[in-house]
Amino acid sequence: MASYQLSGKRVLMVEDEYLIADALCSAFEMEDVRVVGPFPNVASAMQALDAGAKADVAVLDVNLNGERVFPLADRLMADNVPIVLTTGYDGDAIPRDYAHLERLQKPVHLNELFGCLNGLLARSTSLSSH
Repeated sequence: MASYQLSGKRVLMVEDEYLIADALCSAFEMEDVRVVGPFPNVASAMQALDAGAKADVAVLDVNLNGERVFPLADRLMADNVPIVLTTGYDGDAIPRDYAHLERLQKPVHLNELFGCLNGLLARSTSLSSH
């Protein structure tokens, strides 16, 4: 795995498919990334945020067993948390208000995900330092 600047960062993960969530958690842990979650639905992720959980970046599955993740995305955007959406659907399934967010097609390749997260964190760090 290529080395990214994710070491020590907190990634909020919302994914309803256990095997995918487990594989991503293992990959993140190998890179010294702290996983917040994984959460299988919007409500559990919102509860964690309400309880004080913090994230540097978020990986959100668009479709959580029929539930859309967009209310959580709204909250994270309001808190300036960079977001990567993962989906098995094409771009037309993403409402216009969220079209600007990074989006990766499932199945997600780890190098692509880590590169995307690294880029988001680098951009958010440079924006906050100005």
